[in-house]
Amino acid sequence: MMSAIRYFFTLLFFFPVLTLASIESGLNETQVNTLIDKTTGLKTWQLTQSDLELQLVQRLPDQTRGFFQGRGFNKQQANKIATQCVFQTIVKNTGLKKTGKPISISLKNWRIIHQPLSINKNKITQGIKLKEDWANEWLTIKDKNKQVKPSARIAFKWATFPSEQTFEPGGDYNWGMISFGLPPGAWFDLHIFWQSNQASEQVQFHDQWIKNIQCPEDISIDNNERI
Repeated sequence: MMSAIRYFFTLLFFFPVLTLASIESGLNETQVNTLIDKTTGLKTWQLTQSDLELQLVQRLPDQTRGFFQGRGFNKQQANKIATQCVFQTIVKNTGLKKTGKPISISLKNWRIIHQPLSINKNKITQGIKLKEDWANEWLTIKDKNKQVKPSARIAFKWATFPSEQTFEPGGDYNWGMISFGLPPGAWFDLHIFWQSNQASEQVQFHDQWIKNIQCPEDISIDNNERI
């Protein structure tokens, strides 16, 4: 009976307008919802498990280009960021202030599995492209005309999601962009990890999959045409 229920919710996950997967995980219920904005067509993947709430919201490359060009990046630099599968990411600790536990997240532990564009290649497992990866990449640029301005690097640091952060119970949250390092339109599965604990308790480790995430297509905001 339980396997039939799980299979039913797995089928719902692939429903094109609103998907819902509910999986038992011990005493905690896990929900993965996929929502589509009726106005923009952009998708949001939302994970809720115990006191963790995570949202991954598609950002069109055009949106990201405009954002970073307005903060000191030139056209080529902004385009390189924008075409690396950027999502607006929101994390919240929904636990009660008195009884909840701090939640710690390290993006360094997250993994993605994706199928390369060439169908002859096997699926690849890799980490996401952290803000530190971008910073190190920019430091290796020797041509002064191609270097990223210090003010632009600072803007990027503040606009992107922290690689490591602890969220206190009672509604502590944060948001920022994450680049997954894949081309526009690519599909991938995301394996996320986090931990929770009180100072006097043993650390509890958690993990969960969010499957069939799609990088935003490179289309124009105005006329919905591919670029």
